[in-house]
Amino acid sequence: MGRYANTGEFNVLYPTRRKMAAILKRIIMSNGLFQEGTLVDSIRINAKVPTLGYIEIEIIAMYYFIYLNNGVRKTSNKYGPNSGSIPPYDLVRQFTQELDNAGITIEIYSQYTEWVTKKYPIMDIARIFQGNKSIVYSFIPIEPPAGFIPGYPLDV
Repeated sequence: MGRYANTGEFNVLYPTRRKMAAILKRIIMSNGLFQEGTLVDSIRINAKVPTLGYIEIEIIAMYYFIYLNNGVRKTSNKYGPNSGSIPPYDLVRQFTQELDNAGITIEIYSQYTEWVTKKYPIMDIARIFQGNKSIVYSFIPIEPPAGFIPGYPLDV
């Protein structure tokens, strides 16, 4: 059975990541962005806590997720009268709110605390929960078109 390399980073447990993906899929469906279901079916979540105090979440989805989240401004008449204009749906902002509402953020930090106390029993755990907890998002596109710029930021 394969195991993750010991990098000193806490990887969020699979059942939690599966719940996170289900929440994001539900948000996409509630916004009416599912059409053939390709976007919804492509959603995958990776999450880890690389350092004290923040959660790093990778959203893996079809490349156009970024355009639905951030929106696209009208630039030319290349694609007809709408010319590709898309209003921002703020999917990641909705996702962040739903993670808090569902208690997922607290669940991740409790998993992390348990992991830290097992791995580093002498460490002072209290400082993990001090200050603002933050979430950092990154986007990994599936099947990006030619000319797609990876690393394009998700607006949150």
